[in-house]
Amino acid sequence: MRWLRVLQLLAGIGAVALFASAAWTVSAVRAVAPKTSPEDFVALITGPDQGPGSLAQKIKSNQRINMLFLAHGGAGNDNPDFTDTMLVLSIRPSSHQATVISLPRYLWVDIPAGSNGFVEGKLYSAFALGAVQDTTFLREQWRAPTGPGDLAAATVATTIGQPIDAWIAVDVKAFEALIDAIGGIRVTVPKALDDPQYPSDVDEKTIHIHFVAGTQILDGTRALQYARSRLSTSEADRSHRQELILFAMLSKLKGGDIVGPALISAAGPIKDGVRTDLTPPDANLLMHLVSSIRQQDVISVTLEDSPLLMSKNLGLDQDVLVPRAGTYQQVQAYVAGKLP
Repeated sequence: MRWLRVLQLLAGIGAVALFASAAWTVSAVRAVAPKTSPEDFVALITGPDQGPGSLAQKIKSNQRINMLFLAHGGAGNDNPDFTDTMLVLSIRPSSHQATVISLPRYLWVDIPAGSNGFVEGKLYSAFALGAVQDTTFLREQWRAPTGPGDLAAATVATTIGQPIDAWIAVDVKAFEALIDAIGGIRVTVPKALDDPQYPSDVDEKTIHIHFVAGTQILDGTRALQYARSRLSTSEADRSHRQELILFAMLSKLKGGDIVGPALISAAGPIKDGVRTDLTPPDANLLMHLVSSIRQQDVISVTLEDSPLLMSKNLGLDQDVLVPRAGTYQQVQAYVAGKLP
């Protein structure tokens, strides 16, 4: 959630001062938030759109807000657009109560990608399908700068039976840079984590990482390692670790501490590795809404922990998760019952 604050800074006067060039700042904001229009920069001062269906109107009328967070490898990875992390943060504005839903990467779902209909695939491939930008295959609505995230959001919405109001996608380099830009995050590791085969970006080798139990400050590299380690524990445990990182970032956001030089150095990775369908005024709104959440008011739901899913082998050692009942109706009812 820290990247919402960064987006606001990029769009505002503070960003202009940091990066010295107003033209570069506008370019950077439009790279991160392709739906940004000139009017959106004015709205940072005059206020966001209050019309029917706008985010501001939904918050004012206490409608539930659902945000999708996606993390992917980015350039230099074997599968740069597979979303290893998919979290839905659902917030009730008036009470500030929230639910975080961790979605399994290998959930077998219908992806509304093709112009001829749905295709079946793993949930984490939806963003990648949109990133291909294949004009002979993709529906026209996904052939846009926000297409990959829009397709991933539509797939998640269809799967869990809930609308997605906004999405944010961040790659590995931007994730590390963002955490370093806020001076690291404080995380209480509940139990020791040891992974002797953590994949390194250097020559496709592996390294040995270890985390002791207890409270500690993690920089971008260590936070990424803690969130991404796969072979050490289960996928469900990995989801819990990702939620810890998410709330540690939220806690740091509430403090308002930003390390200026680090933010400047993070400008490149942010521009290249963060994408959202939000505009700066809406990002500003959500930043304030998210920063009002207290961790004790948050319910954590990991779908992989529920009895509603089961493993299925599709052949060629391809294991996926499917709804035990055969359809996603029970999963959708389960999710609806957990929302604020």
